Amino acid sequence: MPDPTTPACPTVSLVVPTYRRPDALRLTLAALLAVDYPPDRYEVIVVDDGSGDDTAEVVADLQRDTEAKLVYLQQDNAGVATARNQGARSATGEMLIFVDDDIVVEPSHIRDHLATRATQGDALVNGHWEFSPDLARALATTPFGRFRLELERWVKDGVAKSPLGDGCEAPSAVTACNLGVRRALFWDLGGFDETFPFAGYEDQELSYRAATAGSRLVYDRRIRLVHNDQRLSLAAFCARQRTGACTAVYLAARHPEEFGARRIIVENGPLTRSDPFGRGLKKLLKSMLTTAPARASIHAAVRALERVAPRSSLLQRSYWSVSGLYIFQGVRDGFASVDGSTSAVLGRT
Repeated sequence: MPDPTTPACPTVSLVVPTYRRPDALRLTLAALLAVDYPPDRYEVIVVDDGSGDDTAEVVADLQRDTEAKLVYLQQDNAGVATARNQGARSATGEMLIFVDDDIVVEPSHIRDHLATRATQGDALVNGHWEFSPDLARALATTPFGRFRLELERWVKDGVAKSPLGDGCEAPSAVTACNLGVRRALFWDLGGFDETFPFAGYEDQELSYRAATAGSRLVYDRRIRLVHNDQRLSLAAFCARQRTGACTAVYLAARHPEEFGARRIIVENGPLTRSDPFGRGLKKLLKSMLTTAPARASIHAAVRALERVAPRSSLLQRSYWSVSGLYIFQGVRDGFASVDGSTSAVLGRT
């Protein structure tokens, strides 16, 4: 493990994109400013993606009480990919660590990333996140909270990984919520694709380019993080599912040969002549169920089921189904926003 007291200790830039979450951001920044690393060897760069709220005041409060360099940048709302790139352009550190505004790190965070690089080489490195114990306990007391806990486990288990040794694994893709990468390598890869309008699949797109270029992807469970999730209602969760699914189309548009035939695109894209009867029927049904009156009725039915059968398997299936409808909407949003020629190519994939 590198000794952070030596002159050879690398400089590090922690880049935090944020959008309208000042309370969560305060916790994230407080943890980053308390890391066990020489304050003259790291900086924290906050990029405000057009929040228009108390974000600037949160950063100003913390700037008054820290020895470390805390930078505040603003941009018009352009998406998290653009915000991360803006932070990386302003960074002076040899190493970049991207940290989402709802992630809380341990004091050893920078040293943990450097220790992983010491054994795994010049890689793109992810840490391991969990809900805080208090949040997990709170989620376990509500029907939707229990669904979120199960979904979090399902998502993590769904990422294919192979062992690398030293407690690390090679994932099929890295997430940007906590991503360490050498700054020069990040720009050699081209940074994040700024055409992505929302958070979602922009990190998978970077992962694909990195892997294609021969870079290593590493997931280290010993780099421990707390996910201070703010999407604790079904409505907030569904809104995030919709915007995230929209970016799946952007990913497929950039790399149709690799992602154009993925299930999320094929099952939710526009109706085509090549669709089997069953798939076409499902698409028509989803189209009817995603109208505003239908969505309102479905949410009302779920709320009623939460009251009368809060621990039923039917309620859990209902959450999956409602989430699926918003994913359908998001994919349709994506097809509507990419150019027509791309939509036509994906529709035939």
